Amino acid sequence: MKIIINEYHLGLLRRIGMIEDLIDSTMDMVYEYLQGNDLIKPLYPKDYDVFQNTTVMKLANQLANQTSLVGDEKVMLRNQLQRYITNEYRQKMRDYFHGRFE
Repeated sequence: MKIIINEYHLGLLRRIGMIEDLIDSTMDMVYEYLQGNDLIKPLYPKDYDVFQNTTVMKLANQLANQTSLVGDEKVMLRNQLQRYITNEYRQKMRDYFHGRFE
């Protein structure tokens, strides 16, 4: 009996290291984007949800777009990446965001 493991099965596992490498630069980019023209003034605490959601979406889309997957498979991988990043990096994103106030 052959067991075939395709991109969908390994999609998340293969990208955990990439997430770790890209999360810091992605948070920097998103924070600066949300600041707009005023790069000195920190964001308001109420902006945290926008920061987190934008960071997660940007990183998940970036990683999903690097695959050869299309259609539903690509969407499923992106959604899987979003859930993983949100759950595993929640505290890191929160610490980063609130650390910018200091």
